[in-house]
Amino acid sequence: MYNTLKTDYMKRVLLLIVVLMTLCSTMVSAQKGDKHHFDVGVGLNVYGIIGYVGGPERDLSPSVFLEYRFGLTKHIDIGLQANYRFGKGKATPTGVEPTESIKYNQIGAKAVADYIFLASFPVRPFIGASIGLGNLYTHISSGSKFDDFFGSVGPRVGVEVWRFRLSLEFDFAFNGQYGFISTETASTLNLSFSF
Repeated sequence: MYNTLKTDYMKRVLLLIVVLMTLCSTMVSAQKGDKHHFDVGVGLNVYGIIGYVGGPERDLSPSVFLEYRFGLTKHIDIGLQANYRFGKGKATPTGVEPTESIKYNQIGAKAVADYIFLASFPVRPFIGASIGLGNLYTHISSGSKFDDFFGSVGPRVGVEVWRFRLSLEFDFAFNGQYGFISTETASTLNLSFSF
């Protein structure tokens, strides 16, 4: 019952964040200037801390995300990102054959802050950081289902060229029971288009 309440709460928080981001983008469309950025993007995820996943094997997986950023100054942006990662994996439980297949669905929301170098140039490198929340849903072919709630923190680095943004993000997942969690920690290569 506790996991169900946790899941319902997380879904409501993420829905609120997506609604706020959508409202912000609608208001932005009526404003002039280049202070508001609404990004739609895709990514490719690798799981594990320094290459070590631990537990079930997780394959390279795709993701999609929405991000809203506001330019506080010419060089500093702050904002929110909502993301969805999905993928597959496999596990061989001790003494059990054959190997079981696993499906993963991971949702997350995080606050982001970036420092943009060469802000007046067409090619603008940036470095930033994020902090947020996530939830991983795991479904094993044997019928077992798991739901893990976690926090995330990490750096991000990338480059903007015109309205395109290529970035590398590290989301180190943690919870109160185990500390940093390798199976939810993701390194993501993202490509997005900014409106």
